[in-house]
Amino acid sequence: MYDAYQEIIVKTEEKIATITFNRLQFGNAFALATYSEVIDAVEKLGGDDAVGAIVLTGAGKHFSAGGDINRFKELIETKTYLAPENVKTAGKMAMTVRRCPKPVIAMINGAAAGAGCSLALACDFRIVTPKSKLVMAFVNMGLSGDTGGMYYLQKLLGTGKTMEMLMTGAPVSGEEAVRIGLATLLADEDNLAATAYAFAKQLAVKPLVALRHQKALLNEFFYGDLESYTEKEVAYMVDCSHSADFAEAVYAFIEKRPAGFIGK
Repeated sequence: MYDAYQEIIVKTEEKIATITFNRLQFGNAFALATYSEVIDAVEKLGGDDAVGAIVLTGAGKHFSAGGDINRFKELIETKTYLAPENVKTAGKMAMTVRRCPKPVIAMINGAAAGAGCSLALACDFRIVTPKSKLVMAFVNMGLSGDTGGMYYLQKLLGTGKTMEMLMTGAPVSGEEAVRIGLATLLADEDNLAATAYAFAKQLAVKPLVALRHQKALLNEFFYGDLESYTEKEVAYMVDCSHSADFAEAVYAFIEKRPAGFIGK
């Protein structure tokens, strides 16, 4: 059922399913196929009576670097830029996680940046270590943001802290994330998995009908305008991808130098 995926690994054990992003050589940056595979896996696991909770994590050192910079370079050089349907699919991936009837936990090893951070914010809970970093890195790439990041962040932190994280692009450490309510639990570096799965086990044995209705109420009354937000998010991301600053950010990243933005 879950063996056909190329970008992710799905395993289930003792009522807990784990989805692992498996693009080690790219820091688990998302490919276009990643979006579709995560959507498919979460939808299937959400309807699987043998699953009580879902854990998202990344293979190796990092949760996810977010967007694939090499793909961005291709888009610039071919003058194809970001396609609206692809940005929309990234948003759908996070929306599918948000609306999953099962509790979803982000186990954040290392960095969760850009779309990776956004996806972690769409989860119900986030487990971190002192070395974890949550980075709304879009502005550093000349982009406004996608995958619902601003929306989910504002729900968790309010507008002031959201704008600080978005406009500075500065990383938030695991300790700071717990202090400000962005993360649920702070684990010792060597005990991240043990802490996350102990928490998942608590949730996996709860009454699933009650949990499903709790999430349904939350999503209907507090996340009800997510679709209209996503439409605007897509339009702004596509517009940013045509900018000179986006191209400058991509080449500066690849060339390992500071970007020189010109506001165009």
